[in-house]
Amino acid sequence: MKPGKLAFWAGLSIAIILLGGILITRHRQPLTAAVAAVPLPLKGLPPIRGFAIQVNDPDHIQKYYRSVKHLQNLGCHWINFVVDARQNNVHSSRVYLNWKLTAKPAAMTRLLLYAHKLGMHTMLMPIILLDHATGDQWRGTIKPKSWHQWFVGYRAYIRTYAHVAAAGKCSIFSVGSELLSTEKFRGRWLRIVRMTRKIFHGKLIYSANWDHYKQVLIWHELDYVAMNAYWRLAYHPGHSVSTLVQRWRPIQKRVLAFAAKMHRPLLLTEIGWYNLQEAIVEPWNYTGSGPVDPTEQLRAYESFVTAWDGLPRKLFAGAFLWEWMPGGKPGDYGSYSLQGEPALPLMTRWIGGK
Repeated sequence: MKPGKLAFWAGLSIAIILLGGILITRHRQPLTAAVAAVPLPLKGLPPIRGFAIQVNDPDHIQKYYRSVKHLQNLGCHWINFVVDARQNNVHSSRVYLNWKLTAKPAAMTRLLLYAHKLGMHTMLMPIILLDHATGDQWRGTIKPKSWHQWFVGYRAYIRTYAHVAAAGKCSIFSVGSELLSTEKFRGRWLRIVRMTRKIFHGKLIYSANWDHYKQVLIWHELDYVAMNAYWRLAYHPGHSVSTLVQRWRPIQKRVLAFAAKMHRPLLLTEIGWYNLQEAIVEPWNYTGSGPVDPTEQLRAYESFVTAWDGLPRKLFAGAFLWEWMPGGKPGDYGSYSLQGEPALPLMTRWIGGK
């Protein structure tokens, strides 16, 4: 993709979003139109082992460059870059970009190309965040007043960053993440996949929730069965690594069998534990409470490495660790970041294939 074309399409897509996502599609392919056959996604890619980085401070973009270089020095070959679009609340139909919190297409492209120049593989994962949420509300529970308007704005968002992924030489692009309430709209998602494949020619995924992957209706159109992985391993802390390894076995059996049924390898787009005592009890709860206990976090990671390492790549493609904090994590309490934690040496060895 020439830079001029990237700028044109990115600008057009952003304008659509900022105008509230009003788009008229004059010629739509019928839903019965076949999507191109999907090859197995193993050839030419090293094992997927890396960190996820949220790019949410574009005014200080240089810290992301420093993080990329730091991770390369640690032996990391993969980074999952996460960008976000916003909507006001779960009932909003408008998807928009806040440039104070989201890297603009040109800046994101340059960052991806920098990682590529260093010999690293990248995934770009656009997500949706809510400006206002109460109770159990989050992106998995959105229910906009107009699904049509929401999908129009969302398609424009994905189109914009699909062009970024193509120009930035990404290896993998995600068309969505944890949008549970949208997954029933198979036809709308097929249109998104079909649109994205015309722009981006790398590997394509959708990142399901670990407890909702069977409800996703488009696995056969994608390259991996991918999911964010925050399974509960126990109902109370303090278990040994060997016990936690055994807790992994039924989880592995279920998800690997499902991925095999879909004829796709499994990819864990996010996996991690915060540094609190309740890490294995509620790993998904980023507002967790209780005492800090980095040894509990370490045991969780030790169990992951023990249980998942050595599986055939045709079954398990790899995982991204949540998360790496550019510039250093702001505080220790409840952090998912491994920076400065006892688990970091273990996981850098795993990421480096040692």
